[in-house]
Amino acid sequence: MIHWLSRLTLATGAAVAAIAAATAATLGAVPAQASADSNLFASVDLNGTLAHGNGVTGVTHIGTGRYEVTFSADVRQCAYVATTINASSQALQVFTAGGHLGADGVYVETKNQGGGLTDGSFNLVVDCGLPGWSYAVVGYNADLVRSTPGVTLTSLGAGRYDVTFPADISRCAYLATVGDPGHGLVFNPGGVYTGSGSNPRTVYVETKNQGGGLSAGIPFHLAVICPTAASAEVAVVAANGRISRGSGHAWSFSLAPGQYTVITSRPLSACAAVATRGSTGTAVPFDPATVEIVPGAVRNAVGIQVRQLLFFGGNLASESFHAALVC
Repeated sequence: MIHWLSRLTLATGAAVAAIAAATAATLGAVPAQASADSNLFASVDLNGTLAHGNGVTGVTHIGTGRYEVTFSADVRQCAYVATTINASSQALQVFTAGGHLGADGVYVETKNQGGGLTDGSFNLVVDCGLPGWSYAVVGYNADLVRSTPGVTLTSLGAGRYDVTFPADISRCAYLATVGDPGHGLVFNPGGVYTGSGSNPRTVYVETKNQGGGLSAGIPFHLAVICPTAASAEVAVVAANGRISRGSGHAWSFSLAPGQYTVITSRPLSACAAVATRGSTGTAVPFDPATVEIVPGAVRNAVGIQVRQLLFFGGNLASESFHAALVC
């Protein structure tokens, strides 16, 4: 069904809404409710106000572009991935670290692509290794700082890594965010991009500078979220808008270059969507890009925009990405 949906040429938001509503009716909408399996996530506006989340006890706006999201549990041994929401002047970038105010916190910075701190809205998801979730946190020296059990890291050269898990993760989504492995700061903005490795247990990762060149010394948090994860939907979407793999209740399409809609069977108003640039297979994610969350046309849809880096013009661009909708 996704093949005919991806080929549709639609002109209005009303048409998008009709498709999304039909999808929910076909698949059977799932009511919004608190997650029983303790998924940890937050959606935070640029002023530091919590829009919604799960397991969040508070948000502190420390200063321009600096936030701390505090959870109801110690999250020091977890990974933190995030995506900015609908920046107005340019696509902002987001960086994570362990809490600066306490062990239960995740520190988040939002920056413009010149590296300056800039207030920005964001969605944050914390991966602590629940069933269907795995993670790895890699440091400045190509070192595996922490992970779910059984993970190994291989450095393939400057800015290139294989992260291998103990089980098959080939049906999963690979979300990655540049982030300090401890409680420090990532001073030099960069990007992290994912793809499939040479076997079904491996994620291929590249780290790049703002000009798009491979660059060593960029730490990152990698979250692998699978279709078996409770209260979550995943989608790995090709540049043309078709889903390459993902949850059975997730569809996607693209109406214009760089503009995508992901539809699920559940209302998403109380969920957090994260998406990062990555290839759909073993191809290198050659073209660097930013990924942002934008409002969906209806409650069971989320919009995703992919843009060139500002260095290359910042225009909307059709590139593949990995997404997770966590509730």
